Amino acid sequence: MPNDQYYFHETPNFMELEAIKRGCISYATYMHPNPIFYKYYWWIFWSGSACEGLQFRSNEHRLSTKAAFDLMDLLSKKKEPHIIYNIRLPRLGSDSPFDTNSKRWAADTEWAPAYDDDTDPVYKVGYK
Repeated sequence: MPNDQYYFHETPNFMELEAIKRGCISYATYMHPNPIFYKYYWWIFWSGSACEGLQFRSNEHRLSTKAAFDLMDLLSKKKEPHIIYNIRLPRLGSDSPFDTNSKRWAADTEWAPAYDDDTDPVYKVGYK
Protein backbone atom coordinates (compact mmCIF):
# COMPACT_ATOMS: atom_id res chain seq x y z
CA MET A 1 0.00 0.00 0.00
CA PRO A 2 1.32 3.47 -0.80
CA ASN A 3 1.90 6.14 1.84
CA ASP A 4 -1.36 6.42 3.82
CA GLN A 5 -1.70 10.18 3.33
CA TYR A 6 -1.34 9.85 -0.43
CA TYR A 7 -3.59 6.81 -0.50
CA PHE A 8 -6.32 8.53 1.51
CA HIS A 9 -6.04 11.78 -0.41
CA GLU A 10 -6.28 10.20 -3.85
CA THR A 11 -8.68 7.41 -3.06
CA PRO A 12 -11.36 8.10 -0.46
CA ASN A 13 -12.25 5.11 1.65
CA PHE A 14 -14.55 4.27 4.51
CA MET A 15 -11.62 3.56 6.86
CA GLU A 16 -10.46 7.18 6.57
CA LEU A 17 -14.01 8.39 7.05
CA GLU A 18 -14.29 6.41 10.27
CA ALA A 19 -11.12 8.11 11.54
CA ILE A 20 -12.64 11.57 11.09
CA LYS A 21 -15.47 10.84 13.55
CA ARG A 22 -17.29 14.10 12.71
CA GLY A 23 -16.64 17.24 10.76
CA CYS A 24 -14.86 17.19 7.44
CA ILE A 25 -11.55 17.11 5.64
CA SER A 26 -11.20 19.16 2.50
CA TYR A 27 -8.88 18.47 -0.40
CA ALA A 28 -10.71 21.05 -2.50
CA THR A 29 -9.08 23.99 -4.23
CA TYR A 30 -10.20 27.54 -3.57
CA MET A 31 -12.94 28.94 -5.82
CA HIS A 32 -12.01 31.74 -8.19
CA PRO A 33 -14.06 34.88 -7.44
CA ASN A 34 -15.41 35.06 -11.00
CA PRO A 35 -17.70 32.06 -11.77
CA ILE A 36 -17.53 32.83 -15.51
CA PHE A 37 -13.86 31.78 -15.63
CA TYR A 38 -14.08 28.28 -14.13
CA LYS A 39 -16.54 25.51 -13.48
CA TYR A 40 -16.12 23.36 -10.40
CA TYR A 41 -17.11 19.75 -10.00
CA TRP A 42 -17.25 18.21 -6.56
CA TRP A 43 -17.12 14.85 -4.85
CA ILE A 44 -18.43 14.63 -1.30
CA PHE A 45 -17.44 11.33 0.27
CA TRP A 46 -19.52 10.26 3.25
CA SER A 47 -21.06 7.14 4.81
CA GLY A 48 -23.85 7.19 2.22
CA SER A 49 -21.47 7.18 -0.75
CA ALA A 50 -22.13 4.43 -3.26
CA CYS A 51 -18.51 3.31 -3.44
CA GLU A 52 -14.98 4.25 -2.43
CA GLY A 53 -11.57 4.62 -4.03
CA LEU A 54 -10.93 5.75 -7.57
CA GLN A 55 -14.36 4.53 -8.63
CA PHE A 56 -15.87 7.20 -6.38
CA ARG A 57 -13.75 9.96 -7.96
CA SER A 58 -15.27 9.25 -11.39
CA ASN A 59 -17.54 11.48 -13.48
CA GLU A 60 -20.47 9.29 -12.47
CA HIS A 61 -20.27 10.58 -8.88
CA ARG A 62 -19.27 14.19 -9.42
CA LEU A 63 -21.67 16.90 -8.30
CA SER A 64 -22.49 20.42 -9.40
CA THR A 65 -21.58 23.22 -7.04
CA LYS A 66 -25.16 23.63 -5.79
CA ALA A 67 -25.65 19.89 -5.21
CA ALA A 68 -22.32 19.66 -3.41
CA PHE A 69 -22.94 22.61 -1.10
CA ASP A 70 -26.47 21.44 -0.34
CA LEU A 71 -25.08 18.02 0.63
CA MET A 72 -22.25 19.56 2.69
CA ASP A 73 -24.76 21.76 4.54
CA LEU A 74 -26.92 18.73 5.33
CA LEU A 75 -23.97 16.63 6.48
CA SER A 76 -22.64 19.47 8.64
CA LYS A 77 -26.01 19.90 10.33
CA LYS A 78 -26.08 16.16 11.07
CA LYS A 79 -22.42 16.24 12.19
CA GLU A 80 -21.80 13.52 9.65
CA PRO A 81 -18.12 13.12 8.69
CA HIS A 82 -17.29 13.79 5.06
CA ILE A 83 -14.40 14.41 2.73
CA ILE A 84 -14.52 17.13 0.08
CA TYR A 85 -12.79 17.00 -3.31
CA ASN A 86 -13.15 19.21 -6.36
CA ILE A 87 -11.66 20.02 -9.72
CA ARG A 88 -11.60 23.32 -11.54
CA LEU A 89 -12.13 23.39 -15.31
CA PRO A 90 -11.61 26.44 -17.52
CA ARG A 91 -14.78 27.60 -19.23
CA LEU A 92 -15.39 28.12 -22.91
CA GLY A 93 -17.34 31.12 -24.21
CA SER A 94 -16.95 34.69 -25.29
CA ASP A 95 -16.67 35.87 -21.66
CA SER A 96 -13.87 33.41 -20.92
CA PRO A 97 -10.37 34.88 -20.57
CA PHE A 98 -8.80 31.69 -21.93
CA ASP A 99 -7.41 31.23 -25.42
CA THR A 100 -8.15 27.62 -26.32
CA ASN A 101 -5.42 27.77 -28.97
CA SER A 102 -2.73 28.79 -26.50
CA LYS A 103 0.16 26.41 -25.85
CA ARG A 104 -0.77 26.68 -22.18
CA TRP A 105 -3.68 24.33 -22.70
CA ALA A 106 -2.83 20.74 -23.52
CA ALA A 107 -4.74 18.97 -26.24
CA ASP A 108 -6.46 16.83 -23.60
CA THR A 109 -7.70 19.74 -21.45
CA GLU A 110 -11.28 19.20 -20.35
CA TRP A 111 -13.21 22.40 -21.01
CA ALA A 112 -16.37 23.33 -19.16
CA PRO A 113 -19.31 24.78 -21.06
CA ALA A 114 -19.64 28.54 -21.34
CA TYR A 115 -21.37 29.99 -18.30
CA ASP A 116 -24.52 30.87 -20.25
CA ASP A 117 -24.65 27.35 -21.75
CA ASP A 118 -24.20 25.62 -18.39
CA THR A 119 -27.48 23.99 -17.35
CA ASP A 120 -26.51 23.35 -13.72
CA PRO A 121 -28.50 25.34 -11.15
CA VAL A 122 -26.93 28.49 -9.70
CA TYR A 123 -25.61 28.38 -6.15
CA LYS A 124 -25.68 31.61 -4.13
CA VAL A 125 -23.28 34.08 -5.71
CA GLY A 126 -23.48 32.76 -9.25
CA TYR A 127 -21.53 29.51 -9.28
CA LYS A 128 -22.94 26.71 -11.42
